[in-house]
Amino acid sequence: MKMVKMSLIAVMALGSSVFAVDNVKMNGDAKLWYQTSEFSGPAAGTGAGSQSEQTFFNKDANSVAEVKLSVGATADLMKNLSVGVKGTALSTLGLENNLVGAIPAAKFDNSGASVATQLDDQSWVEEAYLAYTMDKTTAKVGRQALNTPLAFSEDWNIVSNTFEAAVLLNNDLPNTTLVGAWVGKHNGVGLLAPAGRNSTVAHGGKFSTFGTDGAYAFAAVNSSLPNTTVQVWYYNVPSIADAYWLQADTKIMDTINVGVQYAGMIPKLSQGTVVAAGYPAGAENLDAVKKDSNVLAIKAAMDLSGFNVYAAYSTVSSGTLGFSNVATGDKSSVYTSLGSVYMDGEIAAAPDTDAWKVGASTKLIPGVVLSTSYASAKTGANTDALAAVARASTLNTDFTAWDVVAKTKAGPVDLTAIYTQFDKNVKATDTTDKTTDTFRVIAALKF
Repeated sequence: MKMVKMSLIAVMALGSSVFAVDNVKMNGDAKLWYQTSEFSGPAAGTGAGSQSEQTFFNKDANSVAEVKLSVGATADLMKNLSVGVKGTALSTLGLENNLVGAIPAAKFDNSGASVATQLDDQSWVEEAYLAYTMDKTTAKVGRQALNTPLAFSEDWNIVSNTFEAAVLLNNDLPNTTLVGAWVGKHNGVGLLAPAGRNSTVAHGGKFSTFGTDGAYAFAAVNSSLPNTTVQVWYYNVPSIADAYWLQADTKIMDTINVGVQYAGMIPKLSQGTVVAAGYPAGAENLDAVKKDSNVLAIKAAMDLSGFNVYAAYSTVSSGTLGFSNVATGDKSSVYTSLGSVYMDGEIAAAPDTDAWKVGASTKLIPGVVLSTSYASAKTGANTDALAAVARASTLNTDFTAWDVVAKTKAGPVDLTAIYTQFDKNVKATDTTDKTTDTFRVIAALKF
């Protein structure tokens, strides 16, 4: 990692001897991330280099790996004022010469174009913020992680995307948190760059303008009702869309959890937005590229004899935009998308899609958490709407996927193993049908 990018952390480590800071806390984590897939389609076996068929554990692009090291610190500068920084470095450690052919993150630039030097070592400052608290109000300004229903930091990949934002939280009202946020930049690759999905972070962690002119978010989160949390969110992303998100989750008799979500997207696409998505100037005035969309989702979960079992259903109307994370275009907060490897925001939260999911988890084996799920989605032709920004499907397609996950510890190291099978069946043609089996293992050490 370059010294200039480590300098903030080094300064924090000096502590009170130089800057009179107090309560300095160092933190960090190291992670090894490996994934390999095999897949086949109707043209399988048509020759060397064919992407219609691949096998496990080869050195092609369907096997990916990377190593991450993050080091950070927080400290109190004065009463009620704190600072936090985190630097992150990625490296293949030469694995591409032996085991893999690609990396899981930071392989596209901000526009979604593949980077020729993606296998080179990378480093950047992931977080750098100031936080100030007065009475029941906290302001956090700078580079930071966010957790909102439609714009959030994803932690499934080897590295998380972050934002340059100003966030204000207030708890003066009983059992209520009021949220106001302005997001200026981010380092995700998503809504305006669909080719970069599944990469989470732009190459080199480079930050760029969020959307075209930043974004605003406002929310109220209330827990006045017993065992119940209600959320109301509103977003304004200039030149792209206005959006709202309503959600209520409650617990019944200490064993049953139920929830409901309803959200909407109102596109306000500019000429620049539409052109960036590959359509000609003037297309922003067509009804087909500015069609509203909404999603309704429900879930129920129950603790039963050492198992937690759950079921979820969602339906998304036809429209221009889906309900995946607008910072990455990948994962989603919709119930049917949570925790899935493939059946995530790109599919379950896409326009004109009905999806359902069932799953279970248990801790009955000492030291091991086991979980499994099965999901299915049907995507329609997205009638009267084009995939102007969100790369929505315009073909009737069936998707199914099942995931099996095991988590345990080996000393201080957290280990996660995932096996998933994903099937795509396009109704009109079989030329793009594909069945994919994927094995992923993650080793993580926090310090």
